[in-house]
Amino acid sequence: MNVKYLSAILASSLLIFGCNSDNDDDVAVIDPPVVVVPPVVTPPVVVVPPVLDGISIDDASSVVVTLDTFNATTGSLLFTVANNDGEALIDVANYDIVYFGFPDPASLSIKPKAWKRWHVTQSYQCDGAGSDSCSGTLEATDTAGKYTFNVSDLDLQSKASANAAMIYKVAIQIKGSLASNAIELISAD
Repeated sequence: MNVKYLSAILASSLLIFGCNSDNDDDVAVIDPPVVVVPPVVTPPVVVVPPVLDGISIDDASSVVVTLDTFNATTGSLLFTVANNDGEALIDVANYDIVYFGFPDPASLSIKPKAWKRWHVTQSYQCDGAGSDSCSGTLEATDTAGKYTFNVSDLDLQSKASANAAMIYKVAIQIKGSLASNAIELISAD
C-alpha cells in the first residue's frame, strides 16, 4: 500500500477521533429528575351524633334482652334491649339483675354431691322511682337500645366455699309498663 494513502487515512482518523477529546467544558450536566409526591389527603372526620330513635320501654308490648359482653370479674355488662320486631327500646330504668356463682363441674370436690348443688348470688334492682333506690349503675350508650351496667361491690367468691372454682352467670330482667323480658341465665365470656 502506498505511504501517501496510509498517511492520509491516519490523518483523517485522527481528525475524526480527535474530536472526542477529554475536554469536559462543553459537557451538559443532567440533574436527576425531580419526583413530585402528591400530598396525602385524609378525609374529614365525621362526628355521628348519638342515635336517639327508638320506642320507649313503657310503650313496648314486648321486651327482648341480648347480652353483648359480660365481665365476670367486674360484673360489667353491655346489653341490647329491643322489642320482638328488633326496634330499639329507650328510657330503660326498671331492672332486676342477678349474678350467680356455680361450682365449676370440671373441678374436684371432697363432697361431690353437696358441692354440685350450691350456688351464690348477688342481686341489683331498680324500680325507676329514682336513682337513690337503685343498686348498680345502668347507663344508655350512644346507640339506641344499648346499655351498660356496672357495679362496684360484686363479690361472689367470698360467699362461696373456700378455694372453690366457680363459673359465673347473670340473669337480666328489664321491665316496662306493658311488658318485660323472660329471664334466662347467661354465662360469662
